[in-house]
Amino acid sequence: MNFLKNQEAYLRIAEYLKDKNARRKDNEKWNIGAMKPMPSFLYANKKIDVGGTVSLLTGASVAKRGVTNFDGNSLVKGRVFVADGITLKAIIADATTPEQDAEYSPFKVPNVLMQSNIVVKQKNEILIDLPICDIIHASENGSIYFKLGSFALIEDDTITEIEIQYPEGAKLTLEDGKALFVSARLSGFATYQKR
Repeated sequence: MNFLKNQEAYLRIAEYLKDKNARRKDNEKWNIGAMKPMPSFLYANKKIDVGGTVSLLTGASVAKRGVTNFDGNSLVKGRVFVADGITLKAIIADATTPEQDAEYSPFKVPNVLMQSNIVVKQKNEILIDLPICDIIHASENGSIYFKLGSFALIEDDTITEIEIQYPEGAKLTLEDGKALFVSARLSGFATYQKR
């Protein structure tokens, strides 16, 4: 068994964080020695409207298992996330369905959502901006996550925006009592405090 091969992802993330930390201002530097990168996911499940730009996170979002693991719209201080993949799923279900109970699927995404973009931003910088149809096609080809090709750093203690940006004039006709639910998930590594 090749130890380094098994640790390659961890080593890449650790080096990436060291490089990013070296570029930060002295009063903003992370304590890299106390940060342990571990495989993790960030997610936001939400019942959404159709049209314009819809935010999946708000300052009022509360971390709740099955709904989101963001507390508000930022990560707690000292918890940094490095994303290397993204997926999106959806379902049209009863409007009274709790977000954690909706049966999200990449194969039930309505066309109006397929033609939209998902955008992740921090500090007015776009970290991810992808057509949802391309993310879904990755799922159709047997991959759960669309690989980003480069890392996207979600910093701690910083407002994070995850948005669905619909095409102009987008509409979706739903039966009475039905609603569109969306699940956006980022795969990667989160930092945790070492013992």
